[in-house]
Amino acid sequence: MKKAISVLMIAACMLCMVTACEKKDKKENDTSAAQATETDCTAAERVTTEPEGEITISEMIDQRIKEEGKITLYRMRIAESNSPVEITEDLKVKIISYDGDKLTGYKNPDDFLMETRLGDIIHNKVDYSTYNIGAYGGNWKRYDNEFGDEKYVEEEGYVQREITTDDSGNNAKLETLYSYSKGTLYSREAGSKEWNQTEKEDSLDIVLFGTFERIKLDGKTYMTFCVRDNLDLIEYDIIPDNKFTENKTVVYDTPGTEKTTVNTVDYLKKYQAVPQEELEQMIVFPGSEKEESSQAAD
Repeated sequence: MKKAISVLMIAACMLCMVTACEKKDKKENDTSAAQATETDCTAAERVTTEPEGEITISEMIDQRIKEEGKITLYRMRIAESNSPVEITEDLKVKIISYDGDKLTGYKNPDDFLMETRLGDIIHNKVDYSTYNIGAYGGNWKRYDNEFGDEKYVEEEGYVQREITTDDSGNNAKLETLYSYSKGTLYSREAGSKEWNQTEKEDSLDIVLFGTFERIKLDGKTYMTFCVRDNLDLIEYDIIPDNKFTENKTVVYDTPGTEKTTVNTVDYLKKYQAVPQEELEQMIVFPGSEKEESSQAAD
């Protein structure tokens, strides 16, 4: 009997030791997972140091294209009702590039909205070989419907930079890269041999340069531009810094600058930069006083 009790006691001690080890391992694993998640979701910091100079948007674009062949940006759009928004590596963005001639979109097939996680871009984890990469316009498109009707569009696409000015026409307020497509629409009804021909011209705003600020993520700095677009959505564009742009603030071009068309058409005037005080309410930098007060209110 004593021998049986001794065996049970030894077994119980061993079970306690194993359980303790398992708990220790689990705690360590949980801690590691938490640290990995924390690292993986690094939050952006607002850069508040005084800039050392200025560059215009056109200079920024031209220099980037000259040195790297294109300028790449990461775009986020949110409804105002969804603000505030946290700027972290978990942010989902659309990727667009401009090479001075055409605009290119990068669509992620693994995401419902074709977006890409910002942290994956920053840490070079994106496999672009799986992406649907294509330019805007410049191709034939065919549209069919259930009734057997046919439509073809022959169009050519091009890009233009434009500056929105104030009513006096002297002060630049906002710069935009537009993608234009001009061409002919051919259509015919089911069973008909006759084609109808219609001239078409469309424009699409791709990049809106609005309120400027600089952020830091994972030790690297990024230029950001924030505007309210024509759909009443907030558009937040993030562009990586390089040696030419770092430590500089970005300013609008003077109207009439070479290679830049000044356009004061009424529909352009509704593209407005977000006022700085409104931007500060909309964008949350985790760890800030604003976030802490928000959590306290909850």
